Amino acid sequence: MSRLLPLLLLLLSWVAQAGPPRPPDPELLDDLLRWAVKLSGLPVPPSLPPLTALPQDELARRVCPDEPRHCRTLIAVYDTDRSEILYRDTLDLRDETDQSFIVHELIHHLQHRRDGDALFADCPRVMQAEAEAYAAQNRYLAHFKQWRRVGEILRFTHCPTTAAAPLVTPGE
Repeated sequence: MSRLLPLLLLLLSWVAQAGPPRPPDPELLDDLLRWAVKLSGLPVPPSLPPLTALPQDELARRVCPDEPRHCRTLIAVYDTDRSEILYRDTLDLRDETDQSFIVHELIHHLQHRRDGDALFADCPRVMQAEAEAYAAQNRYLAHFKQWRRVGEILRFTHCPTTAAAPLVTPGE
């Protein structure tokens, strides 16, 4: 019986931790916001946006209500309508790699505070915002010697180009 007690206590501890996700530590969030400001050069906002941990399926449904299957790979997103960061409840915010996704979304929060909805005025501005957020995220990862790199897909993503204007106007 005495051998089973430590095992039982460990199991109960694990079950208690497996419950609903705990809200992120406010001190950690303040630190991540300081990193986002430092890495982006954007001004400090008056407050942090709320962060909401969601199961993967719920995150996909919230972000892509019409086609959730298109959002199954999302890890985190900044909801500009609610000024809220949504992230997968499987992220371990004690891990620098997982923290980097929150830093990325905090960059979008800072960008949106600066530019408002003009941030999404056209494809080049959206691409630039993503490039800035990924660059900051990669610098965060490098600082903590996390050698993973994110955002490589942007090298293969391009905005549609408008058809070139004819050199000669018909009828001239």
